[in-house]
Amino acid sequence: MSRGERPQASTRTSRGVIAISVLVLASYAIAVVLLVIATVASKNVIGWFAVVLGWLIVVAIAPRPHRLEDVRLLPADDYPSTHRLVAAVAESVGTPAPDLIAVSIEFNAGVARIGWGRRQALVIGLPLWTLLTDDERLALLAHEMGHLRGRDTALSHLAAVAHGVLRRAATLLTPLPDDAYSDFVDDRRDVSEATMNAVGSLVLRVLSAPANLLLLLFERLAAVESQRREYLADLRAAEVAGTSAVVRLLVTTENLPGLHTLAAAGARRREDPFAVLETVRERPGPTAQQVAAARQRAREQDLRWDASHPRDDLRLSLAEARAAERSVGASDVQHGADRELAGLRGELTRQLSDELVHPYC
Repeated sequence: MSRGERPQASTRTSRGVIAISVLVLASYAIAVVLLVIATVASKNVIGWFAVVLGWLIVVAIAPRPHRLEDVRLLPADDYPSTHRLVAAVAESVGTPAPDLIAVSIEFNAGVARIGWGRRQALVIGLPLWTLLTDDERLALLAHEMGHLRGRDTALSHLAAVAHGVLRRAATLLTPLPDDAYSDFVDDRRDVSEATMNAVGSLVLRVLSAPANLLLLLFERLAAVESQRREYLADLRAAEVAGTSAVVRLLVTTENLPGLHTLAAAGARRREDPFAVLETVRERPGPTAQQVAAARQRAREQDLRWDASHPRDDLRLSLAEARAAERSVGASDVQHGADRELAGLRGELTRQLSDELVHPYC
């Protein structure tokens, strides 16, 4: 990627994620069918016990619809400029606009399929939007619309549903760790129950090993695939907003922990955190030295094996190697969207301040 090579639209990794997802969901469907057959078949008391236990397990690991939580939906009638801006960016990227737009108090933004995957939603973190320049905001929207163009949400939804089933199945079989507190576990080794606890734990570890190994493989493949799709979304964003806007966005988001601390400090001083973040937007663009420093900080990061995003220095290298000019000009629609979103700050200031000052409450 650092040599400027464009990531492929489909790889063995993506096909592997799809294959495991289909395998997990097909296995679950087969289990449900077998349980239905077993339920209507004649059986003794032990058979009924097994069927009831089977249904409890099936219900416990069942797929769940994806829901948006702690967001403020933006109806098109009330926020017309915002919807027109997103639709215009989506058209420039070459994808339909999302069905829903919402804001949150997160320092983030993203797209996802909600419910059972029929509708797509864009969630904009209002703190992140507030601190970005106009060019960065355009790059952010183009990046998220780039995920829609690549049908990333379809694959992500399929993978998320399968991952949930697999994770719950593995959790159901995995014994509690030695330092966990439970009324059902006796860790004292001077009583006979401790031996049975150790034997039971060993049996569960053996039974859960296949599910855990498949879960680890699945999460690793999904992480690699997610990183590849981030590269593609960056390139699509550059084609719309220009390389300089994408580079500036990457440099800004690389320092999000520091910006989060800045807003939290303002909230502790009883200042409006959105007003504090607005001052970041007014800063001049990063110099070559600042970009180099951000690249160096990214290199020094210890990236998790299951990280969904690649290191920022690699993303910067790819964006700079495939330079592109901005293809969408400034418009009154963007300024109108900025005014609409800025109007939400008043009702979200208290919630954001509480989250910044008391993040774990």
